[in-house]
Amino acid sequence: MSTQDILIFATRQVHIYFGLAMTILGVIGGIFNIIIFTTLKTFRETTCAFYLTAVSVVNIIQLLIVLFVRVLSEGFSTDIRRTSWVCKIQIYMAVCCRMVSMTYVCLATIDQFLSMSHYRRFSNLRLAQRCIFITGIFWSLYGICFLIYYDVSLGICAVINSNFGMFVTRFQYPILYGVLPLTTMTTFSLLAFYNARTLISRQINIIRLSRDRQLTAMTLVHVVFVVITTLPYIIYFIYSPEQIARNTLIYAILLLIFYLSFAGSFYIYFCVSKRFRQQFIFIISSVCIKQCQQWMNKRNTNQVVPNIETIDDIQLT
Repeated sequence: MSTQDILIFATRQVHIYFGLAMTILGVIGGIFNIIIFTTLKTFRETTCAFYLTAVSVVNIIQLLIVLFVRVLSEGFSTDIRRTSWVCKIQIYMAVCCRMVSMTYVCLATIDQFLSMSHYRRFSNLRLAQRCIFITGIFWSLYGICFLIYYDVSLGICAVINSNFGMFVTRFQYPILYGVLPLTTMTTFSLLAFYNARTLISRQINIIRLSRDRQLTAMTLVHVVFVVITTLPYIIYFIYSPEQIARNTLIYAILLLIFYLSFAGSFYIYFCVSKRFRQQFIFIISSVCIKQCQQWMNKRNTNQVVPNIETIDDIQLT
């Protein structure tokens, strides 16, 4: 077996085991995020948690459509991206979901900073709903360019316009995926963390203080995780201009690490926030108890059925 065959085999194995596991665990984690953020009153009443819920929804869509298609294509040799419309839809969804997700995380960090400053009045659900709607529309329209300039060429889903390819390499990846969102996330999460450290000296309700500090810690660690998983992929993409150079084992690993930023939020929140863990355990235990009760009731019903007449007689007497 040649070195090239070994690399191809290793790339497939990485996609099958690492990519598929990430897709499954990421979707499960995203669902738990949505359940916890919408059921726990402490989180449900905060704008930051509202943004994080929206992030989880977008990340689930991206994992199911974008990453899963890549796993099928690269891991199981079922490259459905060779079909023109599949190529275009996958690129469109990848760009839109990535930009929307990163923007929502940026908005969550900005909101968390505002909620603990003198500009708290700007942290409200109505404004958050408008920001989410406008952001979704804007990036959906932006993604139309990728529908136009991406297509199947020589059996590969790639950009078909050299000028647009230069735009992607010199602006899309370094600026829109890199400098702009990562700088915004880092700056406002650090400012929010600083404000959280000073809240204890103010006359603030203890419940709100605990909630804000937990949300700040969650967003800060989430941002650090996004930066760590995003930077290697962006740097490699910028300094690997040849398409052939990107179809390697290293590129596959870095791309899957990049997708960790969209799949790992639940596990980060679980490790960072005590209240998040408690709500998760409560939900799991409630579901298990309910299932056990239903099973026991069904079992008891099956046992009682042969003696219905006797029971009725006893009750009538």
